[in-house]
Amino acid sequence: MEVLANLSFTTMKTDQEKVAIQAIEFWNTLADEEYEILLELEEGGTPEHPCQKYVEGALPALCPILLEALTKQDEDADPDDDIWNISMAAATCLQLAANTTENSVVPHVMPFVLSNIKNENWRFREASTMAFTSILDGPKTEVIGTYVNQSIPVLIGALRDPHEIVKDTTAWALGRICELHAGCVPQEMFKELVTGLSSVLISEKPRVSAQACFAIHNLAMQFENDESSNTNLLSAYMGNLLHLLMQVTEREDWDEANLRPSAYQAISMLVQHAAPDCKPILLQLLPAILERLQKSFSMQVLTNDDKDAKEGLQSLLCGLVQVLLQQMTAEDISEQQADAIMHALVEVFKTKNATAHEEAFMAAGALSDKLEGKFERYMPTFHPIVMQGLRNFEAYQVATVAVGVVGDLTRALEGKIYNFCNEIVTALLESLQNANLNRSVKPHVLSCFGDIALAIGGNYEPYLQVTLMMLLQASQSRAPDDDEDMIDYVNTLREGILEAYTGIIQGLNDGNKVNLIQPYSEAIMGFLENLTHDQNIDDSVLSGAIGVLGDLTKCLGNQVPNVRKPFVMQLLKKGHETGDQATIDLVNWTNGNIQSLQF
Repeated sequence: MEVLANLSFTTMKTDQEKVAIQAIEFWNTLADEEYEILLELEEGGTPEHPCQKYVEGALPALCPILLEALTKQDEDADPDDDIWNISMAAATCLQLAANTTENSVVPHVMPFVLSNIKNENWRFREASTMAFTSILDGPKTEVIGTYVNQSIPVLIGALRDPHEIVKDTTAWALGRICELHAGCVPQEMFKELVTGLSSVLISEKPRVSAQACFAIHNLAMQFENDESSNTNLLSAYMGNLLHLLMQVTEREDWDEANLRPSAYQAISMLVQHAAPDCKPILLQLLPAILERLQKSFSMQVLTNDDKDAKEGLQSLLCGLVQVLLQQMTAEDISEQQADAIMHALVEVFKTKNATAHEEAFMAAGALSDKLEGKFERYMPTFHPIVMQGLRNFEAYQVATVAVGVVGDLTRALEGKIYNFCNEIVTALLESLQNANLNRSVKPHVLSCFGDIALAIGGNYEPYLQVTLMMLLQASQSRAPDDDEDMIDYVNTLREGILEAYTGIIQGLNDGNKVNLIQPYSEAIMGFLENLTHDQNIDDSVLSGAIGVLGDLTKCLGNQVPNVRKPFVMQLLKKGHETGDQATIDLVNWTNGNIQSLQF
């Protein structure tokens, strides 16, 4: 290793750029390997090889070389060109080294940052900002937090730097801080931070504005669980931020540096985490988005680029409609507005485009969630669209979302979905039997049977035998102990099976036909027994299995076979050992059902 390290250091300092980049790549690969080993150890695994901590040992020699390489920026490089230079390679290496060595990297990088952040030479100002940003994800907050706190005023000021590359990196740095260490931003600097980011949205080049959108997106994300009051720190700036971002989406240079998607993603995150006092602003935004969606249908399409731009815009707008609807109540949506939304979504479905269809389906699902039974008036038009989505075996992402929408419709319409069930169930069964359908769709399909049964209750009887046969067949799936991807998939499949059983048992029970499940109860109990003895099941599957056991014992009582077999108590014991309170509550409820049985 010593020979290899010295050879790589010499190459990085003296050889031509392409060869030096390969020497840096050597350390990237090593850092990646060590990070995987440390991650496996952290998760309680046993790595094939011990971590020798070569990267940490090399930091004193490696960091100065990387920091110098950061100052060799290609000023004329087109950010849209995927051309790798030594400065980019060095930044990536620093980031990987920080992830692997965590706190150890700080003393080797921060002196360079502090001494160059205000250097007269733009290359050193940008390099110091890039170095600081590259190590943000490694060290613990208690180590890097002080530097983050002190950096905010400097970085906000650097958004006005005369050099575009410095501004670009600065906006990215603020975005990463908002993503990783938002708690270290001084509260008294919040206004200056928002104002600074806002100031570069319209006037700067697309690459800088896109990074500012990224920063606003991450800043908004920090308010995800902030439900303590009617307002939050963002409320005072919400109207202006949304106004500016809407302007950004219509800039003449919107198609550069991923600017338009970045702006819409920032809008979406602001909407998702808007405090209740921002509701009036959101109510004004929805008509504006619908207007843009309506205008998109008349956009001229002469080339493939035009087609991609039109469909990309429609996808972004449909996604935003969904997010806005999630923030509203049924009372916020007038009948006229609901009609306008559905009319626009139906128009989107007329174009053959998978991405836009995904977003449109989710928007329709969000509308049905708000309107509940009133959504029935749209079903004559929407039902054929759903059927088309369910049978879109080639674009499996669309098929997955269409299955999810069926779940939304069952919850919204409840018993009113019955009139459409024959076609829906037939399409779901066809998808399970289609060998070309991506396997990731199948767990969602299985779970959907439970949604339908829960909605229509005793009317599920005509579909019971065929769907239970499908569930029993799917429950035979096994995964090799050494195939993690397959283990994850089988767990997801089992989760779908258990959700289906839960919905079917509860639905039949609500319809006073739960006795119809009795002939299948022994096979279901056998499935639960197999799960109990499988060491690869995850906590979600375990919780689902306990729930199904509880439903069976509650609904069938003494007719449940094998309920006194040892595996039953083993299953409950495993659930209790998870320490998860929701699972423990489920264990206690199920155990109570079992104890009440008469033997």
